[in-house]
Amino acid sequence: MVFKWRRKRDDDAGRDELSLTPAEQKLPSAADLVVTLQGEDGREEEIVRVGIPPHEFFGMAANAAYERLGPDHPETLLAFRQYTRVLAEMEGRREEARDRFMDLVRLQAQALGYVHEDTLTTAADLADLVRDMGDFVKAEEIWRSVWTSRGELLGPNHPQTLDAASGLATVLEDLRREAEAIALHRDVLDRRILLLGPDDPVVLADVGRHAAALARGHRWDEAEPALRELIARLEHRNEQDGSLGISARANLGAALCRLGHLDEAEVVMRDVLVVQRRDKGADHPEVLTFHNNLAALLHARQRYAEAAVMLREVLAAVSRKHGDGHPETVHSRDNLANVLIDNGERAEAAQLLIRCRDDYTRIFGSHHPLTRKAVERLDWLRENPAC
Repeated sequence: MVFKWRRKRDDDAGRDELSLTPAEQKLPSAADLVVTLQGEDGREEEIVRVGIPPHEFFGMAANAAYERLGPDHPETLLAFRQYTRVLAEMEGRREEARDRFMDLVRLQAQALGYVHEDTLTTAADLADLVRDMGDFVKAEEIWRSVWTSRGELLGPNHPQTLDAASGLATVLEDLRREAEAIALHRDVLDRRILLLGPDDPVVLADVGRHAAALARGHRWDEAEPALRELIARLEHRNEQDGSLGISARANLGAALCRLGHLDEAEVVMRDVLVVQRRDKGADHPEVLTFHNNLAALLHARQRYAEAAVMLREVLAAVSRKHGDGHPETVHSRDNLANVLIDNGERAEAAQLLIRCRDDYTRIFGSHHPLTRKAVERLDWLRENPAC
């Protein structure tokens, strides 16, 4: 790939702000272009101010470095990394960003070596993006390489090495390898405490990740006290309504549900949901996760119809954001199928599970527990058709 940024296509000359694509409108201006008029007294009067979108601003900066320093200069590659980071935040530009990150890693490895901080930072950006795009297997491969290489370059306890380990642990959760994820999150947490002490904000965030991993691994009796302790520490710091506090309370609600404390669980979950819908909007990923948790509680309380309505809304929102074949969409479809089975809508549940089986096979392989579980439920439905 030749690294160049283009200001406009032949067919978009003269576009104004209202004609920008939704992807281009999403991010705030990175800078302003200001036109002034100088009066006879020497004073300048602002005539017009035009916001420069981030992808244009950083694209121009990258092109300037390209022209000034050449295509292979480290500063040029860093400028294009910043430009690519902006693209990665724009809907409709992520495939382009992924391809650019891959080329940047290759070029930086040639110029600096792969085991170099700049190259590994770009590789970490790539790992984050491919995970967000749903390619968990590739994300694991990249994060594991970054973690190993940072350990070699910086040492096992360096903050960047621990960040890579945390990124890898999160992908292991995505792959439903919870035992590995929990162990790695625990190792990161222990090392952070030694470096920073128990009350550092970074350590508290790692406490939250470890507790969430325990919950995802169905180790509810361990997750509940860990989450209660974290919430108490955040309340002491008056940070209970921050993102970490909300996440901890949501996970506590899920743990309470699984442990059978349904009344307290519903109060906690509904309280979290009100705050998150107000602060982040109905379609935010965290809000959709909380809807899933609340639906699980309603399912446990045998309020199947309510749970099904909620999960249909979640599935529609996740599908809009990620597409029908994304792992998050598949998991949402699986959750809905489970509730529909208990709600007596077995024909629809079977159709959903057929899609889940096929997608799980594609994403995780035919022997993965999620694939096998979908197959087992399909077999059960064939033997137990709708009554």
